[in-house]
Amino acid sequence: MNDALGSAVQSPPPLPDSALPGYRLAVDDLVQEVVRRPWASELTDIERLVAKRLQEPELSALLSHLAEGMDGAVAGLIGEIGNYGHQARRSASDLGTFIRILLLSQIDSVWWSAASPFTHEADVLGSAELVDLGALKSARVLEFQYRPQPTGLLGRARDWGQHKMLPGLSPRLAGLRFTCSRPAVVAVVNQIAHDFAAAVPRRTPRIWVTSMVRSVEHQYHLRALGYAAVLPSAHCAGYACDLESGWSRQFDPDNVLAHLLFERQEAGQLNVIDECGTWHLCVNPNALGELQAAYDSQLFMR
Repeated sequence: MNDALGSAVQSPPPLPDSALPGYRLAVDDLVQEVVRRPWASELTDIERLVAKRLQEPELSALLSHLAEGMDGAVAGLIGEIGNYGHQARRSASDLGTFIRILLLSQIDSVWWSAASPFTHEADVLGSAELVDLGALKSARVLEFQYRPQPTGLLGRARDWGQHKMLPGLSPRLAGLRFTCSRPAVVAVVNQIAHDFAAAVPRRTPRIWVTSMVRSVEHQYHLRALGYAAVLPSAHCAGYACDLESGWSRQFDPDNVLAHLLFERQEAGQLNVIDECGTWHLCVNPNALGELQAAYDSQLFMR
């Protein structure tokens, strides 16, 4: 594609993984500055602060790789912060937490915003690129636990009664809207679950997955309910998942799961976001080959 002067207009080169640690540190520093602001600060003051800080090299180096460009990215992020301030119901515990989730999720967007999302429920259910968790569970391939979202009043009443009578048996979860995922995501969660089980005492509950693939429709539904469900989302491309971290913390006083996750992030395999009750994981495109091979190996060994 050429501009009016006839010179080639090119997309920026792929963002190197070496830029991510600096970006994450800059996000932490920005969030700490927001948190130090008195609660009386006007939301517009916070928006101006964030807009200014996003121009810093450590942050702009990543944001400039988003499809909408640097200016569009900043405008969209500031709009999300403004929307958070006017929501009556929201899942992020405070504005600083929301900003951290929002900015770290931009790593996911740089990796996967060009991937075609699953727009509607039918797109998820009809995809040949996703694998069925139920079939994998029956084949004893899964190392982790999950719960399908109950359908109808009877199913919801059953789950409510189970949690009421046996609250220590499992976390209280809404369940997976779609019980399917990409093979690479299944592989990495299996690996994490296996490593976790090997590092904690016997009889420690296995890790729980709370969300995998989402349609864009469902993402908008979650936003309407007040959840910090950003768009675009790697969930909607199938390359992200969430692990429960609130209920399970009682069985993991040494934060073994957190250490395992951040080891994989440091190795460049994942983007990890602490969403206060869940761990959000997104697969790095550079890790797809090894994870697909791991998935194929897991199937073969069964």
